[in-house]
Amino acid sequence: MRITIIGAGKVGFKLAEMLSYSNHDVLVIEQDAERIRAVEERLDVQTLCANGASPAVLIENGIGDTDLLVAVTENDEVNIVACLFGKKLGAKKTVARIRNPEYLLNNQIGFDKDLGIDFVINPDYVTAKAIAELVEAPEAIESEYYAGGKIQMLELILPPDAQAVNKMLKDLLSPNPYLIVAIQRGEKMLIPRGEDRLLAGDKVFVLAPAKQMEPVEHLLGQKRTRAQRLVILGGTRTAYYLAQKLSGKKIEIKIIEKDRQLCESLSYKLPHVTLIHGDGSDLSLLQEEDIGQADVFAAVTGDDKVNLLVSLLAKHLGAKKTVVKVGRSDYAGLMEKVGIDVVISPRLLTAAAILKFVRRGHIVAISLLGQDKAEMIEFIVPQNCRQANKPIQQINFPRHAIIGAIARGDEIIIPGGNDYITPGDHVIVFALPKAVTAVQNFFGTNR
Repeated sequence: MRITIIGAGKVGFKLAEMLSYSNHDVLVIEQDAERIRAVEERLDVQTLCANGASPAVLIENGIGDTDLLVAVTENDEVNIVACLFGKKLGAKKTVARIRNPEYLLNNQIGFDKDLGIDFVINPDYVTAKAIAELVEAPEAIESEYYAGGKIQMLELILPPDAQAVNKMLKDLLSPNPYLIVAIQRGEKMLIPRGEDRLLAGDKVFVLAPAKQMEPVEHLLGQKRTRAQRLVILGGTRTAYYLAQKLSGKKIEIKIIEKDRQLCESLSYKLPHVTLIHGDGSDLSLLQEEDIGQADVFAAVTGDDKVNLLVSLLAKHLGAKKTVVKVGRSDYAGLMEKVGIDVVISPRLLTAAAILKFVRRGHIVAISLLGQDKAEMIEFIVPQNCRQANKPIQQINFPRHAIIGAIARGDEIIIPGGNDYITPGDHVIVFALPKAVTAVQNFFGTNR
């Protein structure tokens, strides 16, 4: 597939990196010479230092033969114009990153029909959605649902007192079906075998039917809890979407914001939320507002350092779980080492959403796990799939990947070697990056 990416910022760079791994023909257009230099030095893609919203630039670089144009600059208007021109000049599909809610809430304009944009991605909204899922499963580092909510994936840290510690996977018996599809130990991501042992501190990725996940959590040393108090640092768009998404969930929500005008605006838009005007890095303010009583403290300002500092203060005061939004995902490992519970990267979430669109067809969902160390992909098995109706143990599934669950109508199957896939099944696959292309080919159709 020929793909043109306009904008080589954090999202554009990550997307170009991941698409180049999948052997797509990628062109990155960016006006900033330093950003282009970084792409040239680190990625095997074509580059051009130019204005990607210019019709002349698009024409000169073959936009008419482009399968997909992705506009992910920091400027909404540039992204909209680039997609508008790109579509008019022959690009088959277009994707735009748009953050301003005023554009997204205007239903009088159809992005597809009127502006030629086939898919709109809002990083603030997808970030808020990810945090909301964590608020509703505070015992987990990450929570995802597949097959219309029938299958749940949790990323959990194995505590030292868990009954699963130092036991081989084949000896971990449970009356409820489940599968540990991966273990992250330090920087290494493992797809375990039955003889592998779980160690205290391991990050465990487990799949199970959503309604039967709670006993599996107990096996892995977790106690399911319900968040009642959420404190959000920063009156950002992410905070707005997060508070909106959790309205009606019987959760007490506070937002701390030092800009008085923004506080007043949010107070009007979010009547169910308590707005606190003040500096979140002020320890006395945090103590006065009983931040230590928070079940979840989410730092979503635009400053990574402020998010880290205040989250550590909140943790010190007693907040049960800290969630930090980071612009630079290379900070994630360091933040976790100093005590942050969950690090959320909008650029990875945005890249995952765009990847899902790029790989559309038989792919329903994509999640990037372990700070981009692996993917969880939900496929719909096509009618003439080459591998249908064969026992899994006989189909030579790609190395570095594993089928974690199968949804067949209302039936959820945690597969063993004798199980099989059939056309129409929703199949949940865990794959390391080097295996993604092979897994996609595996679910190809007969020709």
